[in-house]
Amino acid sequence: MHDGPGMDGALAAIEARAAILSDAERKVAEFVLREPKKTLHFNVAELGRQSGTSQAAVVRFCKRIGLGSFADFKLRLAHDVFRGADERFLPDLELESDASAQEVIKNHVEVAQRSLSHLGSVLDHRMVEDAVERILASAQTGLFGVGASGVVAYDFFQKLLRIGLPATFTLDNDLQVTMASSLREVDTAFVVSYSGENASMIEVCRQAKARKVTLVTLTMDGPSTVRSLGDLVLLVPASERIYRQGAVSSRLNQLTVIDILYSLLISRRLDPSIAAMERSMRATHRQKA
Repeated sequence: MHDGPGMDGALAAIEARAAILSDAERKVAEFVLREPKKTLHFNVAELGRQSGTSQAAVVRFCKRIGLGSFADFKLRLAHDVFRGADERFLPDLELESDASAQEVIKNHVEVAQRSLSHLGSVLDHRMVEDAVERILASAQTGLFGVGASGVVAYDFFQKLLRIGLPATFTLDNDLQVTMASSLREVDTAFVVSYSGENASMIEVCRQAKARKVTLVTLTMDGPSTVRSLGDLVLLVPASERIYRQGAVSSRLNQLTVIDILYSLLISRRLDPSIAAMERSMRATHRQKA
């Protein structure tokens, strides 16, 4: 990734305008120059606290060095710190030491609402239908994913078992690759990877392709290696960068897609699904006398 025309880095802008900074602005500048990577994790209020100044001083500092907004400053600073990195891998963190529970609840609910509102525009209903039909026709479905995406894959795994559809999953990365290499043409591989660039998941996809297995991928909207390898591609909005506090909106969207698939799978084979769910309930829940 290269800076656009006339796009100065934040560190160069600070050094070029150091002589005109006020005392408070200079404190902000000194902190940024000393801790550029840490700065990327802070919102404007936290940077003010960390630099011993104020939110207003940070805002003035950004304008004084010619970068306008705090968001623009952080983007350019990210380019300095992670020079050459893909845009999706730049930090997207807004950490604050004095965040209140009320504010965090509000922010997370708003993020979830915005994220889910965009899901319908990127999730292709024809791909969903085809994925459901393929899973139903498979001898078994191999589920793959690591980290937060592994949690999503595991959720689908236990849902498939609950309605009597054969599936496999393991948390071990290397064993996932081995599992993919053992699939048959009558099976389906279902790979969950938000970034679409996880090395283990790319290898899983390649193993599945080599075995001529139908490959269903669940990844973010945008170009990625996993997406390019998929036969059936299910997309969620590119709602957050890869480098983040944790998968928040992406995980919610992925789990929603799994719930959609699960509902359709049940509806396509209603009687067997109900019978399987009843067996599961009897096996796992103590019955009253």
